[in-house]
Formats: sequence, C-alpha cells, structure tokens
Amino acid sequence: MSSQVERAGGAARNSAVPVAGEGAPGVDQALWFEKLVPFARAMFRLKYFSLEVEGLEHVPREGPVVFAQNHAGWFPLDAFFLSLAVREKLGPHRQPVFATADAALRVPGLGTFLRRVGSMPASWFRRPEKLPAGIQSFGVFPEGVQGNTKPFWQAYRMRDWNRGFVRVAIARGAPIVPAAVLGGEESLPVAWTVKALRRVIGSEFGLPLSLVPLPARWKVVFHAPVDVSALGKAGLLDAEASTAVARRIQATVQATIDRHVRASPLAQIAGAVGAARALAASWRTGGGKRV
Repeated sequence: MSSQVERAGGAARNSAVPVAGEGAPGVDQALWFEKLVPFARAMFRLKYFSLEVEGLEHVPREGPVVFAQNHAGWFPLDAFFLSLAVREKLGPHRQPVFATADAALRVPGLGTFLRRVGSMPASWFRRPEKLPAGIQSFGVFPEGVQGNTKPFWQAYRMRDWNRGFVRVAIARGAPIVPAAVLGGEESLPVAWTVKALRRVIGSEFGLPLSLVPLPARWKVVFHAPVDVSALGKAGLLDAEASTAVARRIQATVQATIDRHVRASPLAQIAGAVGAARALAASWRTGGGKRV
C-alpha cells in the first residue's frame, strides 16, 4: 500500500520527542515545524523532490522500536526523509533519533544542526544498555560511514551491515523495522571516497559530485518488524546470532532496493562497473583464462 506523505495533525504539532536523563539528546521541534517541514513541502510543490511511502502499517505506534536502513549520499537526507515519513503520519513522538558518526557531530555548526534535528553519537550505541531511557525510537545505519561515502559507480550495493542495531533492539526489548530508502544515490552522488584524512578527522568522507542536492524521487519502504526477543539478553554477547540477524535483514533491504532500481541508469552503470572490477580482480588473482 503506497501513500504520499500528508500533513501532520494539530495534535502531532504540539507533541515532542520524549527526553529523559541529563544530557539525553532531543529534537528541536520548533526547527522541524517552522523550517524543515515547510521547506520539504515547498520542494514537493516545486516537484524538485517527491516522497512516496510504503509499509507505514508495519511501524509500531507505541513502545521501543529500532529502524535499520541503507545509507547513501554525502549528506544524511535519507535520515531526514525517513523521519519525515514517520512524524507526518504517526506524530513527532515516533520520530527516530539517529546514530550519527562522532566525527560529523564534532564539526562546528554542522554538529549542532545534526543534534537539533535528531542525532546522537554513534559511539553511544556500543553500550546500548546505557542509551538514554527516555528515547523510544532509534534509527541506525548499519553500514556506517562506509555506506554514504561510497562513490556513485557503486550505487545500490550496500556494504556489510554491522550488528550494533540488533544489540540495541535486544537491550531495549524493541522490534527492528527494516527500511529501504531510495533517492540518496541520485540526489547526493559521491564522486570519490576520501580516506586520506581518516587519522585527522576520525572518519573517511564522500567527496560530493554536486555541492547541491539534485532533484530526486525519494521513496521509503518499511518492512514487517523483526522480533529478536528469542535471543534474550544473552544475545548481547552472542556475536554469531546477532550477526546472522543483521545479515538476514540486510538481505531483505537489498532485495527491495534491487526490485525498485532494476531499470535505473545509475544502477546499470554500477552493475557494469562492478562486473568489470570483478573481472579485473579475477585476472589479477590468476582466475581468468585467455580464450
């Protein structure tokens, strides 16, 4: 079932993301209501962006939840559009707070903005049992920075997911909602993955192919929640079990991406480059045969 994002109701307008505990990250609702949401709607009216959402019926209306999604593009607009989809239909109180690279949060100006719109340090997720108790909705990019720094010729091919989001779900007794977000590859293409400054800034970064987001048709597809309660608290220390769950959810999201971008020119470019690189690697290792 598909639907365009609709305006949030008045009740949602007056609600806020619950925050508990000193130092717990919050969301600046005034910034969202007065700046971000109106800007997004203006972009929709101009047809610069569009947003289609599927599967919102899979998102729990209350209680803890962990969103696990793919990551692409040199700026986290994918987090913005998933958050917008959730808050416009379910209210701001269900908007996820996203794990964000510590290096990005240390950048003057940018870090402050990211915190205000709903980010907290990814390093906090290494001890999920210590995450702020008042936060119910979490967003995680299991690919990490390797996902949104990959160059455009590797579009739509996710990096291996780490298992941190599974541990968050176990620690908080939360279901995992897999989400596929399409649009980041086209809107925010990366020209090259810059690794040279990793020791200086603590992270690699994606060199933008365009300094301005390009027009794109965004789409968010939510999948049925995955229950990890059977793993129990012992799952926090069971790397094999939690990694297996992460791989299964990754496969679900990748299949959705593949289904939606099969005819995309960018996907065809990425596929051709990937095939060429695989062939070159085969020859280098002596696996190829001359005909």
